[in-house]
Amino acid sequence: MARRNTLQPKDWIVAATRALAEGGVDAVSVEGIAKQLGASKGSFYWHFADRPALLEAMFDLWEREGTADLIERARAVADPVERLRGLTRDTLDAETNGVDVARTEAAIRAWASRDPAIGKRFAKVEDDRTAFLAHQIAALGYDPATALQMSKLMHLTVIGLFAARASGSAVAEDDVLTFIVERLIAEAPGKDRKPG
Repeated sequence: MARRNTLQPKDWIVAATRALAEGGVDAVSVEGIAKQLGASKGSFYWHFADRPALLEAMFDLWEREGTADLIERARAVADPVERLRGLTRDTLDAETNGVDVARTEAAIRAWASRDPAIGKRFAKVEDDRTAFLAHQIAALGYDPATALQMSKLMHLTVIGLFAARASGSAVAEDDVLTFIVERLIAEAPGKDRKPG
């Protein structure tokens, strides 16, 4: 058995995320995760008050690593073209913390559809993603309305790509998103490009 002082909160959160990705939110159980980690339930309670606290921490980590950290890395790139390309590459990562990103996104989306509090937080994450992406597209010289529509198209492409990945579909090709991004760049009103 793992001792309570050898496991960190993130170990529990990652294990919970793996359970979520594999079986949905109902598969996230303290007992099941403790067994997966070779730990006691007492070790869990050393770090978390209860299962809802773990679920909140799990959503927080997903939100930070799947949105806030990607945005922060993108902001560090000065050139809007390279910023958009880098953001695309980061978005297409297959795993985070050893957990399948596509399955996690699908499970979070399903969880959000049945839990109003999570649904509200999830909607804000999607708004943050599309707003940031629209800003990046506008930095290429597109008008704001077009940039917003293109950001939604790209976001919906990612949702579809992740759904296809999660089901093992042959149409799950990352090149589709890359193609859209490269077309946006190629057709951008470049001389009007604004620094990002």
